[in-house]
Amino acid sequence: MLKELYIVRHGHPQMGTGLVYDRVPGPPLSDVGRAEAHITAEYLMGHGIECLYSSPLDRTLGTARIIAATLDIPLQVNPQLAEHRSDEKYDDVKARIRECLAGVDASRYSCAALVTHGSPIKAILQVLSHDMIDLTKHIYPNGNHVPTAGVWRASRDMFGAWSLNLVFKPVVETPTAHIPI
Repeated sequence: MLKELYIVRHGHPQMGTGLVYDRVPGPPLSDVGRAEAHITAEYLMGHGIECLYSSPLDRTLGTARIIAATLDIPLQVNPQLAEHRSDEKYDDVKARIRECLAGVDASRYSCAALVTHGSPIKAILQVLSHDMIDLTKHIYPNGNHVPTAGVWRASRDMFGAWSLNLVFKPVVETPTAHIPI
């Protein structure tokens, strides 16, 4: 049974690609996004993560591949973690996230990580908290509840209740500035 879960948003995507944002392949990571993924991977080292699950879109796979290689753990692509499509109802996103979480919970892993997108992360947090989480203090660009390459930690107590905390926000150093993301 899963005891700990790290929920990671993909790194900053490349803009202006002409690729549809909510369909495979979607835009890849930008240079900043790759830097964020490396910083997030370094943060996640030593947390006991045994397996990484990722959305199939390029920006999440790029983020997940960097993390999986750094942590030397297996990576599994899970379409249930895909971006909220423009033709999809949010309740459908929550339903597929619920199924995804049940599958991860039934795995042999006690600590796993998910790399996904803003709307599925909102759904994950709501499902784990039974819709009790207050996300009003966690608003980032485009209404996301985690910054790019940011990490929420979910830990389960002995009674099965999940504690949820935003534990990491990457900061990327550039030649001209220190940019909090």
